[in-house]
Amino acid sequence: MNNIKCISFTLFYFLAFNPDLLGQKKEKIKYKADELEYLKIKKDPIRKLKYNVEFVQGKTTIKCDSAYYFNKKKIMEAYGNVTITDEDSLLITANKLVYNGNNKIANLTENVRYLKNNNILETNYLIYDFNKKVGSFKERGKLFNDKNILTSDYGKFYSDRNYSEFNKNVELVSPEYTLLSDTLEYNSNTKIAYTFGKTTIITKDSTILNAKGGEFITDIKFSEFDKSTIETNEYYLKADEIILNKNKDYYSATGNVKLISKLSNYVVMGSKGFYDKNKNITKIYENPLLKKIIPNDTFYLSSDTIIAFEHVNENYRKIVAFNDVKMIKENFEGKADSISYFIKDSLIYMYRDPIVWNNNNQISSDTISFIFFDNLIKKMILNKNSFIISTDTMNNYNQIKGRNMISYFDKNNFLKKIEVNGNGESIYFALNDTGSSIIGLNYMICSDMNISFENNEIKNITFYKNPNAKLIPPQEINDNDLFLNGFELREVERPILEEVVYYFRKKIYLPNEK
Repeated sequence: MNNIKCISFTLFYFLAFNPDLLGQKKEKIKYKADELEYLKIKKDPIRKLKYNVEFVQGKTTIKCDSAYYFNKKKIMEAYGNVTITDEDSLLITANKLVYNGNNKIANLTENVRYLKNNNILETNYLIYDFNKKVGSFKERGKLFNDKNILTSDYGKFYSDRNYSEFNKNVELVSPEYTLLSDTLEYNSNTKIAYTFGKTTIITKDSTILNAKGGEFITDIKFSEFDKSTIETNEYYLKADEIILNKNKDYYSATGNVKLISKLSNYVVMGSKGFYDKNKNITKIYENPLLKKIIPNDTFYLSSDTIIAFEHVNENYRKIVAFNDVKMIKENFEGKADSISYFIKDSLIYMYRDPIVWNNNNQISSDTISFIFFDNLIKKMILNKNSFIISTDTMNNYNQIKGRNMISYFDKNNFLKKIEVNGNGESIYFALNDTGSSIIGLNYMICSDMNISFENNEIKNITFYKNPNAKLIPPQEINDNDLFLNGFELREVERPILEEVVYYFRKKIYLPNEK
């Protein structure tokens, strides 16, 4: 073995063509260093280079503190302050390198740093193909781009396309949000990230979006997500597709939209919707349906549009439904032009021609409100022009009229008691013990009255403040005695389940349509 040492030694060594590459011409490798040793290991010639080592192959330059160069294999092992530069403004640094001159593939380890344009990648293990301009890392890589930091366990990037793929425990962090995913593809030029599989985005105001993948512009101007969920302080918003427009802080949702309350056991469903972060509202439209689970029953509400309001003051947290509102639960149906549901108090207000049916009772007023307690309807409040119509066993119409009323219900949603306050009037048919014949017609006017019920039938009535009453015998009852002023039977408007709940509706085929 011959050892040759020299200071400020420069040697250029030219490689021959490789006969195994089907005649393809290979770029020659030139190298130089301050010191050089010629070695042989198992008859293989080796060059040991030290101090200011430099290798050049085509437009690729590799510098390091020391290196071994295997002549026959055309492989270089480099150590200490490894630096690689290329024609396309690429710079790679590392502590160690194994470079194959045949295929121009570099294996870099320990404190690897890849730099091109404004993109910086840091990892402990990087494989880079200089012919294909493709790199891959296998030991937790971190990509810096402007204000974004993207990390993952594994990844691949295409240098000439500014395109990267990240896999397993992917995390994209920016000043406004954090994105978590299993798989992400990222274009550094367009700043668009494509995620596949479970994806989570957490914004700086704690809004959380979960999806099964989507298209995401990393400066959050406009992004699309599939099978997505947005989590706010009060709601989960789910949909087949959610589109984010950051300029407006606006999320639009399409397909199987669901708004799920964290504060109460209800969900709003529909075909389309949106979440406006600035206004703190979520709107569901196209077949919207509110569904609230209560013991042994479900409360349904449908309308043209349903809006949920979030507010820092919990007293203002509410849901509003308007245009053709219909609701239904066991022994209870209702309709109105619009309603407001205040979540904290479990209080529902019905506006504009509201009407409620409870078993054989029709209840109407200018406004109607009712309170859920332990998920049961406990009390109903009727304001102005209150009117209740009840049918008895003979299908007579018992009627109660007043300015304001408060109705109480039992656990089976049967009327238990009604308090009438102001301008009270009533018509009540007295029946025999078997309920098969009329004893007489009771007509009463007074300021206030209380009516108690048993098995949803009037049991007794108590009158207050100068009552004026008369009992009309059966044979003297005429048509003018049968109805109070304002009587209107609206049974044909009473909603049925299929009208309220869209997914219970059956398709009706016209002739020759099948």
